[in-house]
Amino acid sequence: MEFEQLHRLIDEKKWTLILRELDLLISKKDAGNDELILSAFEKMDRDFRERKAQRLYFEMWKIAYRSGKIKLAKNYAEFILDYLVELKRVPAIKQILAEFAAYGMLKNHKNIHAAEYILGKKDVSSLEEAEAFEFHPEMWKNSKESLKYFLLLEENWQLQHWKLAYEFILKFYYDKDLMLALTEKTFQLNKPNHQKKFMAFLQEKKVNTKRFEEKRPKVNTVEKTDKLHADYDQLAMDVMSGAVEPSITEQRKILLSIEDLHDDELLSKGKDMIVAFGLLGMDKVVVRLSERVIPLMTNVKERISIQFMMAQALFNHAEYYKVSDMVDDITGSEPLLNDEILAFYYLKAESLLKLKKHKAAKDIFIKIKQQNPHYRLVGERLRSLEENK
Repeated sequence: MEFEQLHRLIDEKKWTLILRELDLLISKKDAGNDELILSAFEKMDRDFRERKAQRLYFEMWKIAYRSGKIKLAKNYAEFILDYLVELKRVPAIKQILAEFAAYGMLKNHKNIHAAEYILGKKDVSSLEEAEAFEFHPEMWKNSKESLKYFLLLEENWQLQHWKLAYEFILKFYYDKDLMLALTEKTFQLNKPNHQKKFMAFLQEKKVNTKRFEEKRPKVNTVEKTDKLHADYDQLAMDVMSGAVEPSITEQRKILLSIEDLHDDELLSKGKDMIVAFGLLGMDKVVVRLSERVIPLMTNVKERISIQFMMAQALFNHAEYYKVSDMVDDITGSEPLLNDEILAFYYLKAESLLKLKKHKAAKDIFIKIKQQNPHYRLVGERLRSLEENK
């Protein structure tokens, strides 16, 4: 890990120096330098480009266009538009749309609709356009009926769908029938975390949730004669020595005890406990401990490490949808290193395989192989997917 971090630091310094040279060359506006600029920009690490050189894309698409490399120009233009729409930078969106129109670029790109909506020129008029708005709940304020249809018809719900549903309704628009239908969907798709949020929201609105309460799985209880609090160290010793099995009853005791742990105790030995119970195969305990420890962690590296252990525990417990949602959430919010990104995406791809979503899994395996052809079982997975087409 330390070697990889050093290697990454050296690369970052190299790309930073190249970026300065490119800035200088582009500022001269000499068409004779176009080929040199394009070559240097394409050789630059893509991840570094998209983090540190966003501003260059505003010139690079025009340089590629006048060099006759239309496909490359389109790729750069798409990055700019997606970037501006995500940040909702109205003045810059106006300017770039005018430039694209002059060059005839991206006439039918999905985010053209999103950009026009931000500028107040367009409304969501059909479900075909809905994809552009999944990450922009505020854009649905004038399209409530379209949103209803989109949310209720969509079957392959991912994390962004739940965010859209919950955030839109919470911030902009409360509709009792829609909320009840969406709560019903949380049960159909077996999403307990989302069930809690939607149920709490309904109860706050004084809506009767009795019909949903009856559907919720009964929580296993421990007999009154059982000891409710576990001695973690003793249990670990007993299990590792083979004296006892990591039984369901023992896990119940631990899960109950976890709720009584104070934050300072969780911070001091939470990670060690997670590692220990992971080795013992107590995946439910690992997940619950992680849920309590992660919000307390300020050290990013430690937090990411625990999040990965939690994702592995969910995978071991066959919670494949939860793994997929969790990976999407983490990769979109945490500053991950390249090896961490590969680890999380590999786990998501394996989860998708378990869910029989072969195409989505294959797409991720291909991206991983491009980064590291020898990463874990990625080569074997791709060969197997090709053979079973």
